[in-house]
Amino acid sequence: MWLTFAIIFFLISVVSSTLLFYSLRRITQYEEFILQIQQVIKFSTDKVKLVDSKGHYESDDETGFFFQQLKQIQLSLDGIFEEETQNAKKEN
Repeated sequence: MWLTFAIIFFLISVVSSTLLFYSLRRITQYEEFILQIQQVIKFSTDKVKLVDSKGHYESDDETGFFFQQLKQIQLSLDGIFEEETQNAKKEN
């Protein structure tokens, strides 16, 4: 009787551990992908600001919308990952 419970518990533990491992690996892949997107957006924002050093394009209605959207996306991504780095610093 106890042997049956031990075997069932062992099998459930192995399956749960395997699923947890693959889930964490997938989450890490998604996080790395989002970080890459953040780097691309930051690079594009910097290059666009370099092109528009005098602010003529940013103040224009049509291209200004593009500038504002890039800035908003960058701030959103920064907000996601700044919290994580601040929490890591607090733990150390």
